Amino acid sequence: MKYIWSLTIVGLIFLTACKKEIIPADEVELGKDYFPVMAGHYIEYDVDSILYNDFTKTTDTFKLEFRDEIGETYLDNEGRPSFVVNRFYRQDSTYAWEENLTYYVTTTSFKLEVVENNLRFLKLVFPVKLNTRWYGNSYIPAGFNVDLQWFQDWDYKYVNVSEPNNNGNINFENTVTVNQVDITEGAPDEANEYSARTFAKEVYAKNVGLVYRELTRWVYQPTVSKYKKGFTLIMRAKKYN
Repeated sequence: MKYIWSLTIVGLIFLTACKKEIIPADEVELGKDYFPVMAGHYIEYDVDSILYNDFTKTTDTFKLEFRDEIGETYLDNEGRPSFVVNRFYRQDSTYAWEENLTYYVTTTSFKLEVVENNLRFLKLVFPVKLNTRWYGNSYIPAGFNVDLQWFQDWDYKYVNVSEPNNNGNINFENTVTVNQVDITEGAPDEANEYSARTFAKEVYAKNVGLVYRELTRWVYQPTVSKYKKGFTLIMRAKKYN
């Protein structure tokens, strides 16, 4: 009798140990908190920009401040809950904020889309895992518009997942970096040769959102003008709620 009782206890322990744990979908660590979408949430940025003018053959630098604030929610044309994000700008803290533009954010179970200037970017995919790759500009009709061709075939990739990052203003304990594109064309060191540069990356901090953005695009055509045409934009978060 004691033997049978012992076998029963062992069997119960074995079954309990082998029972598969089912984690509810809303508790799975997807990484959606790298871009929290809550009405009223805002981030302020220091913005540095460089403009290369091939007509005047000058390089101009500008400093601005941006404030991106999440506004009302709505249903997009596919019936998905989305948020309006209002961007304001000012020269510095001695000026009042002025309206700049509006863009839109949609988060689904597997991705985060941002629509800016009528262009849809696939900024993040879920779950956030090291070395995950995707074509973040796949919704942009780059092949049919010469002005958008430089957006073509950007191969996004997650690196430095759940790692600290200092963006030059703030040290964030938990971030993920998205390397979006890094392409050099032609021979940049040759004055008589065509060249171009396309570079973009973004850093997102958990429970904050986008905290660093760098975007460069310029073209050098010696047959037109021996000077670059394009820009560099750098955004660094400096304040958020």
